[in-house]
Amino acid sequence: MGKKELKVAFLLALRSLQRGSRSSVILTILIIGMCFTNMIFLPSMFNGIGQSITRQVVDYEVGNVLVSPKSGDKYVADIHATLDLINGMPGVERATPHFTKGATLKYRQRVLGVSVRAISPNDEKFISPLYTKMVAGSYLGDADIGEVIIGRPVAGDASIRQEDEFQASLGGVRVGDSITIDYGNGYVKDYRVKGIYFTGWSQADSAVYVTYTDMALVDPKALDNAESITVKAKPGYSEKFIKNELLAYGVGGSGKVQTTADLLSKSMGRALQSFAIINMVSLVVSIIITTVVLFIVITIKTLSSRKQIGILKAIGVDKEVIMHNYGFQVIILGILGIILGIFLTLILAAYMAVNPIVTPEWSATLYVTPLDLFINSVILFIAAVVAGYVPAYQISREDIQTAMRS
Repeated sequence: MGKKELKVAFLLALRSLQRGSRSSVILTILIIGMCFTNMIFLPSMFNGIGQSITRQVVDYEVGNVLVSPKSGDKYVADIHATLDLINGMPGVERATPHFTKGATLKYRQRVLGVSVRAISPNDEKFISPLYTKMVAGSYLGDADIGEVIIGRPVAGDASIRQEDEFQASLGGVRVGDSITIDYGNGYVKDYRVKGIYFTGWSQADSAVYVTYTDMALVDPKALDNAESITVKAKPGYSEKFIKNELLAYGVGGSGKVQTTADLLSKSMGRALQSFAIINMVSLVVSIIITTVVLFIVITIKTLSSRKQIGILKAIGVDKEVIMHNYGFQVIILGILGIILGIFLTLILAAYMAVNPIVTPEWSATLYVTPLDLFINSVILFIAAVVAGYVPAYQISREDIQTAMRS
């Protein structure tokens, strides 16, 4: 079939769409657009959950690279020399130590077990956005002693009865209140609540933060030891590069060096693999549903035009031209439907970026990349072409009398 015949088929397709039922055209485009949105929504949602968990782990737990004690050791020793070494390395934004102890909080009649995390507040600002999450009061300073910041779930709400609480709390602690921390090693101290924060990451929100200076009074080991050291990479430097640099500079001799990807592959590898399986199943099911729906819609549209096909054949129009005429109609409708689907998806992504689905463990948005849009567009386009050309091919092969009698 030559270019001239294809041009004729394309012009016939345009005229058929222009003169046909507008409501039918709009409905078909809408169906294709919704099929596209359905194909990409659930996989993008799970990708968004995975990205959210990864981002929160990086922000509030391990940074880009985590230096932890060697096997058999409890702490990373000689942290001042180690931090000086790491902070002077290429690609490192900042490294900061963490030291955690289990403790019991007491406030009025409430008792609550928590983890008390010691940080270097000013260095922590380079690692974590915790300082931007204060909902009351203010963030810690390096020299603060006898002051803490606590998560909003730990502080609690005085208007909610203890038996009605979703999560155990101190029952409504406010900034300026005094709470007692019993570290279990015989060290008991009253602290002033300097600030209350909320990150949306349960592990961070269920903790209490003090300064490293303060923790050294509780446990002298904190003077030159760390439970872990978190390392933030500069923009443009990969986690793997930083890890290799740390090992090359001998930091591996002080402890294990792991990237966020290394840690997630161990702790959340199965969950992320499950997301990938769900995404694949969802995509396959969506493709099958989309192809079937489009096949039904296009078949009905083509069958309703059988008399018109018979007339075209009667006046000598080649059956290949007729088949491509209806094929081109589907291609045009498919392209317009895909454009509509991309538009709807981007609107949903923008809406969920402002109003994410929030749970105690993570917040979910739609994580959509240009590659996702392209791949789904190609898949849907192929499905539309197959769903359109099959009935067009079948009907274009009918004889004139059968087509005219329909």
